[in-house]
Amino acid sequence: MPRQPATFRIDPGSEFSRVAAALREIDEDLPGQLRDELRDAVKPLVREAQRKAQQIPAHGRAHTGLRTRVAKGVRAHVFVGRKPGVEIVSTMPDKSERNLPAYLDNPGAGWRHPVFGNRHEWVSQHTGAPWFRETFAQGDDDIEGRLDYVMNRAAETIAAAGRG
Repeated sequence: MPRQPATFRIDPGSEFSRVAAALREIDEDLPGQLRDELRDAVKPLVREAQRKAQQIPAHGRAHTGLRTRVAKGVRAHVFVGRKPGVEIVSTMPDKSERNLPAYLDNPGAGWRHPVFGNRHEWVSQHTGAPWFRETFAQGDDDIEGRLDYVMNRAAETIAAAGRG
């Protein structure tokens, strides 16, 4: 007589069905909730960084709009897919200026540049206090708290579905 393959079968009851339904619901909603919470947590930090960029000390009488361009370039990108997280960037519209936000954030570094494009007259420039990294480092706790809130709500939904 041929041997029967070993079979183990689980017939999920109503509890399994409720948990599965809750998981499907969370799978659809959780990424959106995470994205919304992270965006809400980061928005005030982006605005604060933009405000601080506008307050970077400027020397001389004429202004080129550098501080305004730096402030406008501060953006947050929220990812909730395979590699969730938040990326905050400060971009510049002109490729030749792409490093300026980082230079402006480091008061010790400074940089050299021509005076109003005059390649025969160069100056060294330094800024005031850090405006970018420090701003977002101060907001870590709020972002972490919002993530915990969303994850705890998801866990409660799953647990409640299992209890029936």
